[in-house]
Amino acid sequence: MKIVKYVFSICLLVLAIYSCSQDDDSSDFVNSIEAPTNISANVVVTQDNTGLVTITPLGEGVTNFKIGFGDQSEPADGINPGNSVSHIYEEGTFEATITAIGLNGLTTTIVQSIIVSFQAPQDLMVTVENDAAVSKQVNITASAEFALSYEVDFGDLAGTTMMSNIEEPISFIYNDAGIYTITITAFSAAIETTQYVEEAFEVTEILQPVVPAPVPTRPAPNVISIYSDAYTPITVTELPTAWSGSGFDEIQVEGDNIIQYFDLDFTGIVTDYGNPTNLTTMDYVHFDYWTTDGVELGFKIVNTVSGQEDIESVGTVVQGEWVSIDIALNDFDMDRSQVTQLLFDNLIPDDSSITVFIDNLYFYVDTPTIPLVAAPLPTADPVDVIAIYSDTYTPITVTEFPTAWSGSGFEEIQIEGNNTIKYANLDFTGIVTDYGNPTDLTAMNTVHFDYWTADASELGIKLVNTVNGDEDIESVGTVTLGEWVSVVIPLDDFAMDRSQLTQILFDNLVPDDASITVYIDNLYFSAGVLNEPVTEAPIPTIDTANVISIYSDSYTPITVTELPTGWSGSGFEEIQIEGNNTIKYFDLDFTGIVTDYDNPTDLTAMTHVHFDYWSSDASELGIKLVNTVNGDEDIESVGTVTLGAWVSVDIALDDFAMDRSQLTQILFDNLVPDDASITVYIDNLYFYN
Repeated sequence: MKIVKYVFSICLLVLAIYSCSQDDDSSDFVNSIEAPTNISANVVVTQDNTGLVTITPLGEGVTNFKIGFGDQSEPADGINPGNSVSHIYEEGTFEATITAIGLNGLTTTIVQSIIVSFQAPQDLMVTVENDAAVSKQVNITASAEFALSYEVDFGDLAGTTMMSNIEEPISFIYNDAGIYTITITAFSAAIETTQYVEEAFEVTEILQPVVPAPVPTRPAPNVISIYSDAYTPITVTELPTAWSGSGFDEIQVEGDNIIQYFDLDFTGIVTDYGNPTNLTTMDYVHFDYWTTDGVELGFKIVNTVSGQEDIESVGTVVQGEWVSIDIALNDFDMDRSQVTQLLFDNLIPDDSSITVFIDNLYFYVDTPTIPLVAAPLPTADPVDVIAIYSDTYTPITVTEFPTAWSGSGFEEIQIEGNNTIKYANLDFTGIVTDYGNPTDLTAMNTVHFDYWTADASELGIKLVNTVNGDEDIESVGTVTLGEWVSVVIPLDDFAMDRSQLTQILFDNLVPDDASITVYIDNLYFSAGVLNEPVTEAPIPTIDTANVISIYSDSYTPITVTELPTGWSGSGFEEIQIEGNNTIKYFDLDFTGIVTDYDNPTDLTAMTHVHFDYWSSDASELGIKLVNTVNGDEDIESVGTVTLGAWVSVDIALDDFAMDRSQLTQILFDNLVPDDASITVYIDNLYFYN
């Protein structure tokens, strides 16, 4: 890196300072089109000491521009996009307006301050450096008082030059690494220019990646992985194969494992000849490559069982950066049911000179139509469970599964050795436990099941007591597609007598629809306490005008500068429950919130503090209010802690023996001494009157 400081003579300064306003004029024509956006202007001054300024307006969704020069001269209008306007300014500061007019007459206006000043430039500073990540790329910036723009001559054989506004960076990738003379010329409105020459600058070539490949984000159940730190790979018996025509090494970049193939002609990977890989459910192959010298690269898939194979090119090879490749498996004209070999191929004939780095080689299904992995393994204690269907638990007697009156197809399948129900063409489907011996659920707290679907939009579960005709149905909420979802519904949500359950139904809640397919596993009732809330906290009803809110989606909070504080003795996470933001404190000893030390909160007009908590393991919980201005504080307990349900707490502020005129801290406290093991969820923390 070089930093050079220069001073040189007379220039004209044009500084642009933007502010925006938007004037939306109604129009009956193309009303759906929004006003023009991203309005700006390039301002260039002629280098002849005349004060001639050229303004080029820019924007999106513009039919024409109008420019007011800000010097009491006539504005220029009807300027088409891409055109410029020139104007001679005297010395001074002028507020030019640039109005962009859209197709429907809506306008957007920016105000650009143009300061015309004849002064010499000062403090020219130039930075020339190799890019840390892109091979053979040089980044240059130049800054100087009163300078308007600068030009760089990169000194390459092509005579490449680039120009930019002062202080804006210029980047250029050389064809070849080596020693170059780079000339930077700074321009002002004056005829004079100044130059800085960076002699013998060495442009460096990055021979291997200095950053890891992009981290994959596709769900693991949708992936068959060959090589990636992001996924657990299938069995790969040869990587590389002994018959590969390349060198092989494994390197690490920022802790990420990467394959290096050098002197690459072709290289092979064998999954397992004894257990070929079935790719018929996959849609794409993905991998990331990085190379400085590769020109052509291909990927081959081989089925040695049938002798079929096909190869596809990655297309134009991009050098010096990670490139993510996704190739549709349908492009490979072959039987993919028994794949045993995968090859990377230098497609240039008789060439084995290139080096290629590979990461994140996997196959994936874009939108899966069937589950590829088994449902999650349940963890509830068997003694707390009444199981209907699950390989994990012994089920009670189930006399009809499915019932003859079910409105769906039914099939029991295995996924990774795990028995799973498949309901096809689902309208509704029924299960009968035992009419002669109804199931008593009064000691149970929740119903649990796992579902997987690619096409459902609504799904419900109904419980029926045919002895007295009671029944109720609950929805799973927003349906998630393409992955297993564990559903836990409190039985108290079912408004019915649960002492004699005889029927359980899954219901497609979309009326007159029997087209969806749903997979079900691990259907059981549990007496155990929930580990986390499955429903959001109650929605507050206090009038906004009477509230000082700290944390709640229902109210606009006051300034909270620390949530949590750095000195809190707990873990912290913000989660969403049914779309509602909720705080999760785990390993809680105590945790703090700071409103604003510089602007304490006055609670003297408030009468109560409110919050909702949910915990499965707390035995004591308190809230502390602190006035750090005068050192006052007090703490109050919530009383007996209720587990496994949202509890709304309202404590009179008069119970806190302290000055409440300058509140700065709020703490939640596990009141059990020397305990930091509990998890507590908090929502709707506010003060009210």
